[in-house]
Amino acid sequence: MKWLKFLPVLLAFMIVSVSCGKDKGPDDNKPTKTPELKVTPSEPAAVSYDGGTVSLTVFANMDWKVQDVPSWITVSPESGMGSNYKQPVTVTVEKNNGGMREATLVFAIDGATSSVKITQGHGFGSDAPSNALFFTSFTTSMGNFTIKDVTVPEQLPCIWEFSSQYKCMKATAFINPNNYASESWLISPDITLPAGSQSYLTFEHAGGYFGKASEEATVWVSKEGGDWQPLVIDPKAYPTSWTFVSAGNWDMTPYAGGTIKLAFKYSSTATKAGTWEVRNVAILSGSYTETKIPTVDPRKTDWMELPAMDNDDYGYYSHSFSMKNNVYRNYSFAWSQKDLVSIWMAYPLCETYTEKVVSRTDAWNYDPILGPELSCAPFSGYAGDYARGHQVPSADRLCCREANEQTFYGTNIIPQLNEHNEGIWQNLENRIREVANASDTTYVVTGCVVEGSKEITTDSDGKNITVPVAYYKAVLRYKKGDADVWTGAAFYTEHKKYPNNDLKAVSMSIDELEEMTGHDFFVNLPGKVGDDAAAAVEAQKPTDYKVWNL
Repeated sequence: MKWLKFLPVLLAFMIVSVSCGKDKGPDDNKPTKTPELKVTPSEPAAVSYDGGTVSLTVFANMDWKVQDVPSWITVSPESGMGSNYKQPVTVTVEKNNGGMREATLVFAIDGATSSVKITQGHGFGSDAPSNALFFTSFTTSMGNFTIKDVTVPEQLPCIWEFSSQYKCMKATAFINPNNYASESWLISPDITLPAGSQSYLTFEHAGGYFGKASEEATVWVSKEGGDWQPLVIDPKAYPTSWTFVSAGNWDMTPYAGGTIKLAFKYSSTATKAGTWEVRNVAILSGSYTETKIPTVDPRKTDWMELPAMDNDDYGYYSHSFSMKNNVYRNYSFAWSQKDLVSIWMAYPLCETYTEKVVSRTDAWNYDPILGPELSCAPFSGYAGDYARGHQVPSADRLCCREANEQTFYGTNIIPQLNEHNEGIWQNLENRIREVANASDTTYVVTGCVVEGSKEITTDSDGKNITVPVAYYKAVLRYKKGDADVWTGAAFYTEHKKYPNNDLKAVSMSIDELEEMTGHDFFVNLPGKVGDDAAAAVEAQKPTDYKVWNL
């Protein structure tokens, strides 16, 4: 099973490159008589049928007000005074029990407007989705499903039961403090799918305390009374809390023209008995389109910071911003939809970017390239003792609001232990910034390692996020006039607390980091200096250069 979705925004690597220089950023305090109004994010916001909130920010230099708010939406505040700073606005959307709906919120000042579209999916309440070939919500009863018990201990009256409290079907073989071995199937009625039709299965689930969820909470399909066949749930799609999450999508088109049954199989042992809650089981007509992952050959660009990867599943994405009538690249990244983290971030660093014109914006948001479903939600932080770590530091992008706001997109944020984030990682960020300030341009690749991770946290939406086992930075420094015009450095930190935050202990050459990560960093350097000189730079260690002060 794959996570699938149309991407509304395609990658564009055709931004005009603007070399780093000594240009100053815009003066945000300069008086102006021209009406200025900008609501971000401006892209349409999709809210689930269950309702939720959308975080916006309003920048207006005159008094503003939002117009024509429908009854199912609350905007707080609905108006504000003109200001030199962005003002937070929360849009609250009620639960939807009807058809799909949308609204355009128009923010207005004297002489200008800015709008944001809010869309909400078809209600999974008493009404079935308009494209449903089969639907059971389990909000009021178990519908036409039946239960087949294989093993039920005498201490339990049942395994599967309808929960009126949580409006779902619930299975468990746990009675405090005991776990019991069991097996029970929740089976659908016959479902006939039209011949020649395209369709897919989806449902939501919540729960926890499993031994191994992929073996204890499983989904099956049987065609025409035949053998049961498993429909594999992605391990990342299993819930880790009592917040309902989507289990994903399964293509049911191969069963068109036939009759099938679905089954939810719960099993447990005498040492581990989890709880599984299921609702909103639907087979919807139509097809879902696989995410089109943008690919780029970094060697065909003139961006020095880009690495090369063997794995095309991650793709190359990029953000840019406008400043003083020029377009600047901000950062590029490779996104793991499986782990919901960026495998690496690559970006240039010089005074053009770091000059402090604005303050930290804290504009936490989904990445608009991926949208709310494919991006992680960084709004209230991660579950557990994990900080919202930046891969591109906010302090590296203070030249204008847009550049800094992009550092708070979910794709730039990774879960980090507080002791790591505020310790050696912060120390490393500060040191690289110091080196960049003493250079012409510095190119940085920041990344994480998820292979071998057994830790998962959740974001503000309840999505499962892989906790990396390590973090790293590769640095390429350019200083015209130095004896060594180009110098290289790399750092690799395990995800733990470093008592002394000693950067020397985690420093290495770019070559060594490439061996550890499998990435080819700074692939455009040979084109600048030649193969031999590039190899020499990548073999350098930061301990050999005074600029690193190690």
